[in-house]
Amino acid sequence: MRYKLLLIILVLSAHSAWSQGLKVLIKEKKQGKRLELVAENKTQDTLNVFLMVNAKGYRRSASKPVIKNVPPLSEVPMITLIELSGVESMYTFDLVVNEKDSPMSFSYDSPERDIERVMIGKIVIFTAEACTKCTILSEKLDDKRIQHRIIDIHQDAMLYGQFMSFIERKLTSETKIKFPVIWDRDDVIFGYDELDDIVLRLSE
Repeated sequence: MRYKLLLIILVLSAHSAWSQGLKVLIKEKKQGKRLELVAENKTQDTLNVFLMVNAKGYRRSASKPVIKNVPPLSEVPMITLIELSGVESMYTFDLVVNEKDSPMSFSYDSPERDIERVMIGKIVIFTAEACTKCTILSEKLDDKRIQHRIIDIHQDAMLYGQFMSFIERKLTSETKIKFPVIWDRDDVIFGYDELDDIVLRLSE
């Protein structure tokens, strides 16, 4: 089956920003209404790949996080999207690549056991690289002495993946994943427009 190149991801490290070069390519393989996304590792090292798909016009199972180890110079299927009939389909995705080989695994079976200790009854802000709104919100909460926890999905993709699985019941085909992703004690908020409004909500 012919592969269509979708996106080239530049993965940067703190000590050698642009010298890293191309690390992971995300490709698609389409057959009828089934669309398979595949991660291709272009390096000589095993990479831990976190993929979060934001899908519209596909079955609900499309919008799930996936974490897999991709061996050197190889391709690994990440997720299969199935189009809905009579609906325009489109998707975007977030990709996090850990250069260090990681033994961690990911399962949707019972993530609540791990995630509840971190989430329930607390305010948690998931941030992404270069998310200015994330930083501003955290600083404002500090000013207001509102206790919260910050989790960078680049540093803890596993926990973010468990969180997205945990809130699956709150995701719909219309959900747009925007950062910061905020867990407000027992509810989830995707992004915000007005800083004062979101701070007021989190302070209640």
